[in-house]
Amino acid sequence: MIRKKKSKFSFFSKSVFVANVMAAIMLLISYCAAFVDPQTFWPLAFFGLAYPAFFFINVLFIIYWLIRSPKFALLSFLCILTGYKFVASHIGFRETTAIAVPKSSQNFLRVMTYNVHNFKKFGDKNDEFTKDQILDLIRKEQPDVLCIQEFFSRKKGDYNFIKLIQEIMDTEHYYFEPSTDNGYETLGMAIFSKLPIKNKGILHFKDVQGNEALFVDVKFNDKPVRIYNVHFQSINFKPEDYKYIKGITKERDVESSRRIGSRLKRAFLKRSDQVKLVKKHTEELNSPFVVVGDFNDTPVSFTVNYMSDGLKNAFREKGSGFGITYNGEFPNFQIDYILVSKEVNVKNYLIIDKKLSDHYPVRSDLEF
Repeated sequence: MIRKKKSKFSFFSKSVFVANVMAAIMLLISYCAAFVDPQTFWPLAFFGLAYPAFFFINVLFIIYWLIRSPKFALLSFLCILTGYKFVASHIGFRETTAIAVPKSSQNFLRVMTYNVHNFKKFGDKNDEFTKDQILDLIRKEQPDVLCIQEFFSRKKGDYNFIKLIQEIMDTEHYYFEPSTDNGYETLGMAIFSKLPIKNKGILHFKDVQGNEALFVDVKFNDKPVRIYNVHFQSINFKPEDYKYIKGITKERDVESSRRIGSRLKRAFLKRSDQVKLVKKHTEELNSPFVVVGDFNDTPVSFTVNYMSDGLKNAFREKGSGFGITYNGEFPNFQIDYILVSKEVNVKNYLIIDKKLSDHYPVRSDLEF
């Protein structure tokens, strides 16, 4: 009597393998989000947003197969290796080269970008503690150029942030473009510089308020340098959206899911137009330049990769650990960046771990 040879795999392991294949495919599809314009095929942008989840799931499969049957771990391993560029954009596999100290050389230009959320935490009211902590942070870091998104200032008094930051940086040079101004308070974007500003301008984004790009021209060591401060399209989640995200595992709400998906789609499409406008503007330059700010998009996105093409990403050059710059209520990602033209050397990079705004400040010392 001939006995049937037992299958090497149990039904459970076969199911795991099928799930592994699906997860590997999802990971590969997510890479496409970095190269396909949302204007062409917007659904891919959602896969890019989900990249961290797909990556983590594939790591779990690698661990499982290393225990169960090591050769099958190659499936997820090779898929991750294929997108190593994106791994390196999320995680810096090096010891930090930056600490919160003064610059090591006067030949370095220290640039900082900070979405200050109107100098307040997640509530609607300003408080003295948050204000003072943010100002102390700027005082300690002493950037040569400070780019601020969601900047807020009153005309006078304790919340006249234009005057306060000028005093801290000991400079009279700044460029502020308000998006709203009621005669008492102003909101917008700002660039403060210890170097004289030779030229300045704004790139207006269509059909949006509060998202735009500023630029200034300065001279550093007798060389012209342009600094862009960008704030690409926000998702504009409402309080009810954050409430749903927090309880998303408890209750299925089709209407809320559609609303959130619609907000994300709109932001993907708007950022596509905005990044093309800024990129075209930089391509007309003959001098070194720096692009910093709140991109509102992840490393596996069309926005970031289109803007980064031909430039150096300061985090990829010198970043250490997980590159998370957003600490708000939406899943935390890297959405704030410092990009520099090829002739600029990135000497260090630091995400300052101070949870004051819903973003962490990011700074880098640059050599021209």
